[in-house]
Amino acid sequence: MRHRFNLRNPWYSLFLILLLWLGGSPSLADTKASGQRPETSPSAQAEKEGNLPPGAETYNKGVELFQIAQIQNEKGNSEGQKKLLKEAIKQFELALGTNPKLVEAQSNIGFAYLTLRDYRKAIAAFEKALTINPNHLNTLNGLSTAYAFNKNIDQALKTFDKLTTLDPGNSQYWFNKGSVLQKSGRLQEAEQAYLQALKVQANDQRTLFNLGTLYENQGELEKARPYYEKAKGVEIGNSIGLEAIRRLEEINSTLKKP
Repeated sequence: MRHRFNLRNPWYSLFLILLLWLGGSPSLADTKASGQRPETSPSAQAEKEGNLPPGAETYNKGVELFQIAQIQNEKGNSEGQKKLLKEAIKQFELALGTNPKLVEAQSNIGFAYLTLRDYRKAIAAFEKALTINPNHLNTLNGLSTAYAFNKNIDQALKTFDKLTTLDPGNSQYWFNKGSVLQKSGRLQEAEQAYLQALKVQANDQRTLFNLGTLYENQGELEKARPYYEKAKGVEIGNSIGLEAIRRLEEINSTLKKP
């Protein structure tokens, strides 16, 4: 999580984890959409007195660079994005030089490397962040994602187990765990993870869609159909809703055949 130390206009640039099927670049999103929790910002009195945490100024520069890098990515300027992310890493490192306990800075280095698809460096950065705070949820989420993309599936699942133990009410973690399990062919476990995600957030479109694919790929079309229907009902005009419609049409056509 990239959190700016500024109480006047607080915003949170969150790493929206949509594992394996939906990509993995950082984006601006609100905390409800991402399923992640914002860090506590400095108190209003501390802000008023100018008592920002050590390293806050360079940390904020890193946050701004990360945000601009995302804009460059959206414009298709991948080289510009890479350059800005490397500059952001330097600012986070400067912040850590001033305040070695600033776990957000160390974690964001991991997210920058994850965006650059340098998974080994991302893992190393996230693991270093966990030496500062072993239970830092956003770091654990980033680490599990880096493990998954680096094909360290067992490590990814162990990290997701820790996440879901620490914060069982976060549907994002259950969804991510189910995605890794499904991709690994561990379908019964994936099903249970998705169902747990739906207990937390019943209308999560990605989870509904993935459950549909899980059943469809096993030939259980009758079980897949209601999940595609529900996914379509959440939002019909986005890529998931449109794909759910397409799959429903194919299933309905197949089931009508003798």
